[in-house]
Amino acid sequence: MAGKKGISASQVNLAPAASKRQPTVRSLVRGLDILRLLNLQGELSTARIAAETGLARITAYRLLRTLERGGYVVRDVSKRYHLGPGVMELNSSYPKQTWVIELAAPFMQNLCRLLGWPIVLATNNGPRMVIQHTTRDQTGFWLRLQGPGSPLPLLQSALGLVYLAHTKQPLRNDLVRAALELDGGLMPDLQRNPQQIPRLLAEISERGFATLRRSWQSESVSLSALAVPIRKEGQVFAALALTYYQSAMTGREAVRRFAKPLQKAAEEISVAF
Repeated sequence: MAGKKGISASQVNLAPAASKRQPTVRSLVRGLDILRLLNLQGELSTARIAAETGLARITAYRLLRTLERGGYVVRDVSKRYHLGPGVMELNSSYPKQTWVIELAAPFMQNLCRLLGWPIVLATNNGPRMVIQHTTRDQTGFWLRLQGPGSPLPLLQSALGLVYLAHTKQPLRNDLVRAALELDGGLMPDLQRNPQQIPRLLAEISERGFATLRRSWQSESVSLSALAVPIRKEGQVFAALALTYYQSAMTGREAVRRFAKPLQKAAEEISVAF
């Protein structure tokens, strides 16, 4: 995509550092996958968890029993599992984003009612954006979106791109390098041609919003997103996005309908913060 003149990869070193394949403990990764799934979908049976994670049913059962003993999941009378109090204990030392519930949530709910599509707010955590709040359950559309606590890649989400575009140097370069190191295999075009990134981010910064077609899938339906930064005193501290069915409208129509209301809500959240 074309950007401002004078911005090129020669100004910043965006090439990802050489990495070595790191060993993983497969059972730990699988257990975390189960916790993420339950965080997204709520109560599920062992069979459904096995199907969703691609695990053998006996493997899913053993992992669930281990997580149950630790208090990370709980099994109800119908033998369906949901997250347990142990998850909250893990989160007890994480900085509380109470401002999301107290301040941002009402604006997000109003915007969701006005526009009719789910609204998502995320903050940055290094090479990831982390969803803090979403109105996914307040619309008439069934969109299987990720819930609070779920990570999003910086360079493959509208939320991440708009956050990066409004982050000041040299932090922006550090975040881009970390994102390429972590997610480079998922985006070969950007990995092969990192010089595209400054131009892309410059364009987003000039527009004031980021758009992304095919941002993810929901029950095999392609979704798109439009995101804006939330700033305070010239510093970006969060990002706000609207997600919609890609087939429902063109990207240009989405910008025409949603960009200004999203920007207005971001300004209102910033003033309230």
